[in-house]
Amino acid sequence: MGWFEPIKIVDKYNQIIEIRTAVGADAEVILAYNRAILSSESSYLLTVPEEYDMTVEMEREWIEETLNKENSLILIAEEHGKVVGFLDFHSGNKLRISHTGYFGMSVRSDYQGGGIGKALLQALIDWAEKHRQIEKITLEVFANNSKAIELYRKMGFVQESLMRKQIKLQDGKYVDVIGMGLLLNPS
Repeated sequence: MGWFEPIKIVDKYNQIIEIRTAVGADAEVILAYNRAILSSESSYLLTVPEEYDMTVEMEREWIEETLNKENSLILIAEEHGKVVGFLDFHSGNKLRISHTGYFGMSVRSDYQGGGIGKALLQALIDWAEKHRQIEKITLEVFANNSKAIELYRKMGFVQESLMRKQIKLQDGKYVDVIGMGLLLNPS
């Protein structure tokens, strides 16, 4: 079951940010956060606004299902009850990849650079290290998202793949995708 003991950090802008597990009751604020991110900051996201058709009930069900899955987790970063960051992690659903998992993460643009992404990622790593079945965390990132790639490298992730022209934008331009991984407790 995906549960993380809440923590508070002070970001680089002296804002108190709480990082905690999302619960079903957060569905409405998470939905609003996702819509805001997609409408204003979708240049590095796979989903485009017109594809996002979640309802509050659908969001609630997804959160609750994820919380009940072994080795899956949803974290939110909040400032005074406002969601400013989001991370979801899902482990492999087949026996041969059940030791791995992948995550997606976003931080509101007006909160980026303050350490929230790093704190969310560190929370995930700390949580995963306590779940001995998880041996590797993976991600995919747009190759032109240099700030995210820099953060992932600082946190110990290494590039494992490059998928050329993996993303086709609405204007017809292509973006490569980089696959990165972090081995936990490598032997």
